[in-house]
Amino acid sequence: MKKVIIIFSCFLAFSCHNSNPESLSSLGSTSISGKILEEDEEIEIEPPRTAQPSAPPSDVYEGLKIIRTGNMNFEVDDITQSKHVIDSLLNESGSYYENEQYGDNSYRKTYTLKLRIPNTNFEALVYGLEQGVGRITLKSIKAQDVTEEFVDIKIRLENKLATLKQYQTILQKAKTIEEILQVQERIRRIEEEIDRKKGRLRYLNDRIAYSTLNIEISEPIKDALAGVPSYTQELGNAFNNGIQGVMGFVLLMVNIWPIWILVLVIFLSRNIIVSKIRNRS
Repeated sequence: MKKVIIIFSCFLAFSCHNSNPESLSSLGSTSISGKILEEDEEIEIEPPRTAQPSAPPSDVYEGLKIIRTGNMNFEVDDITQSKHVIDSLLNESGSYYENEQYGDNSYRKTYTLKLRIPNTNFEALVYGLEQGVGRITLKSIKAQDVTEEFVDIKIRLENKLATLKQYQTILQKAKTIEEILQVQERIRRIEEEIDRKKGRLRYLNDRIAYSTLNIEISEPIKDALAGVPSYTQELGNAFNNGIQGVMGFVLLMVNIWPIWILVLVIFLSRNIIVSKIRNRS
C-alpha cells in the first residue's frame, strides 16, 4: 500500500512540473522581440524581428493587377463631329478627360485628349473609337502586369505595421528618457516607410482601376492647299525680289551723296595736291 501511495505522489508531481509554461508566465511577464521579459526586468531597445512569411496571406492576393495604357491617332473630316462621338463614348463608359487641348493653324485643326477609362470598359471603348471616330493613323495598346509588385508591397506593409505595433509596446515599457527617444525615432522612421508604401498602393490601385488612353484627332484644312504658290508664282516673286534689291542699293547710294561729293572733290584736286607736295620736297 505504501508503494502505491509513493508512485501516485510521484505521478502527480511530474504532471504539475510539465504543465503549460506559457499560461503560467503570462501572469507576470511580457513577450517583446521574441524574448520573455519579467515585469521588473529592464527593457532592451533592440529592433524587433518579424519573420517574413513564406507565402502571401490569403487576403493579400486578389487576382491579377493589370495597368493598361494606349495611344491612338485619327484623321477626320469633321473634327467637331468626331469630338462629339468621343464625348458620347466617355459618358456611356463612365470615363472622363484628364487633359484636353485644342490647336488650330493654317494647315490642320487638332484635339489632343487624355482619357481615364474604367478598366472593365477599356476594350469596349477602344472598339467604339475605332468604329466611329475616323481613319486610324496610329494605335498602340500596352498592358503591364504589376501583380508581383502589388502583393510584395502589401506583404511588406503588413510586416511594417506589425513591427510598429511591437515598437509601440516597447515604448510603453521604456523607463529612461534615452530609451523613449530611441524608440520614438524608430517609430517615426517606420511610420514614414508605411506612408510611402500606402502611397504607392494608392497609385497602383488608381492606375489599375482606370486605364489611360491618349488620343489625337486632326482635320486637315483643305483651303490651305489653295494658298500654296505655284512654281511660276515663285519665279515671279524671285524676280520682284531682285528688282527690290537693286532699288534698295540705289537708294542706299543716294542716301550717302555727301560722301560721293567729298570723293569727287578729292579726285579733281589730286593734281594740285601732288604738285604742292613736290614743291615742298
